Amino acid sequence: MAPRIAPPMNAAAPRAGGSKLVSPLDGLLGYRLRRASMALMGDLVEILRPFGISVVEASFLILVGANPGCRQSDVGRALAIKRANLTPLVGRLKARGLVADAPIDGRSLSLTLTDAGVALRDEALALISESDRQARQHLAIDEQALFAALASLVR
Repeated sequence: MAPRIAPPMNAAAPRAGGSKLVSPLDGLLGYRLRRASMALMGDLVEILRPFGISVVEASFLILVGANPGCRQSDVGRALAIKRANLTPLVGRLKARGLVADAPIDGRSLSLTLTDAGVALRDEALALISESDRQARQHLAIDEQALFAALASLVR
């Protein structure tokens, strides 16, 4: 008789009418981080939908609002936005009257939020902050240590 192989520790007992898959993925940090990120990003998309802006656009407004007069290229680097995508992004925000730019030197532009941009950023940031607060309630660990550990994984 062949030896019986024990199921993994995280295996679920079959349920009536079907079975639950055993998922070795659940024990992988990257998988768990991706699933958590997807859930949080889904919440942000829903929060921002009434404003007609994307998560990237909101991030851009928040960063420029915190750094008035900053260089467009610096914002692109900070948000990991490719140069080819940055110009259309700024163009959309300028067309909506949310961002103003001014030349700094030959090729660089400084960015500031317009009054409409500040108002939108403030309203969106308040909702984003509340969503973030609710998500943090699920963490039963030292957040500073978590953020430091996650930052150490970024290359």
